[in-house]
Amino acid sequence: MLEIKNLHANVADKPILKGLNLDIAPGEVHAIMGPNGTGKSTLASTLAGRNGYEVTQGHVVFEDADLLDMEPDERARAGVFLAFQYPVEIPGVTTINFMKSAINARRKAEGEGSIKASEFMAQMKKNTELVEIKQEFMKRSVNVGFSGGEKKRNEIF
Repeated sequence: MLEIKNLHANVADKPILKGLNLDIAPGEVHAIMGPNGTGKSTLASTLAGRNGYEVTQGHVVFEDADLLDMEPDERARAGVFLAFQYPVEIPGVTTINFMKSAINARRKAEGEGSIKASEFMAQMKKNTELVEIKQEFMKRSVNVGFSGGEKKRNEIF
């Protein structure tokens, strides 16, 4: 699922990751732990493709695709992205309207038209089931009154 081989990465021309190797098989859960300054955030930012993080050597394969050849938005669509520690609440904006606006913005950037209502609703039903969010949450303001776990699932959603 994720294979990192001899990964070297710099931030502002300063080497941070120096030959990292990691293999994570499907279904495995790993925790990256260590003191401040050991490269945990650099690894996450590098994998997500954030600006300012330069890979100087190594390979990263995610689900049989070369992650380093993918743009950040492609990585996010594949499931590799950074999540906020404390997801923001947006009072007055329902989750369903927020999601529809986000989908249509992405479609517009890709030269596509707006999503059809039936297609959007089918996609919402499928994705709420996938991340185990109750469908009634879609009518609530973004993250308002959600528990910490609900906010994280909503962010992944």
